[in-house]
Amino acid sequence: MLFEDSGNAIPETHIADRVMYKSIASLSSADNPRLYKVLFDHFSSLYPAIAKSSAAEFHLGGDQTFRLLRGSKDITFEIVYSDISRFASITRSLNSRAKKYIKGFALQWNTSRIPPPRELLQLPRPLDETRAPDDVLMTIFHLDQADQVEAERKIMACIGALYPSGPRLQGDDYNGQKAIAQLADWLSFQDAKHVLDIEDPDHAATMLISMMFGGIASRMTAGGGLPDRSSLIGYLKDCIHLFVRGCRYKEAA
Repeated sequence: MLFEDSGNAIPETHIADRVMYKSIASLSSADNPRLYKVLFDHFSSLYPAIAKSSAAEFHLGGDQTFRLLRGSKDITFEIVYSDISRFASITRSLNSRAKKYIKGFALQWNTSRIPPPRELLQLPRPLDETRAPDDVLMTIFHLDQADQVEAERKIMACIGALYPSGPRLQGDDYNGQKAIAQLADWLSFQDAKHVLDIEDPDHAATMLISMMFGGIASRMTAGGGLPDRSSLIGYLKDCIHLFVRGCRYKEAA
């Protein structure tokens, strides 16, 4: 799992203030059919990757990504970043690998400013966060807000994104799979710190999501309504406490 370095961690209150950029470049791969695989293998050894037949996405920390897109006659490179050092690191690696296959290799990058992505959960978290895992999970799932109406709205957004067949709020466009992956990253780090005992972070993240939202989503899909606001938030908090109690390291109890 990849974790955001504490030196680069962005406080949650400033997530919307980040300046994000997207840089795109491409080159012909007609004479170098091996280049895509060489680059894919190299970056897969450095970063967590999601791969499809003609595309690969590498996670650089936080919301920063590097994508390889393979066309019939070209390869396109796309880097989304807020930290210029991430862009520099990727381009150095590209140059060092591609020059072995393409004489006079050089990329012309087109860069534009883009809005920061909207986050379904309050993730990623700073590495130096010392609060109890129950408290952090309350923040991650928006349950520590004083405004319960806003908390309920965000809960509905979670259900809509994580259970696509369930109800959705107009205007909400969140990535549920990304949220689960970010939660798994956080759980894996809790295991590394011996705060929680997490054998399989991906399974644990899915289990927690299912505990919290699965029954509610099924009920709403079947035509039922939400519990009253106070009961809903109380139920979700109980799920978090139960999950943490079951996963807590004995020495951390």
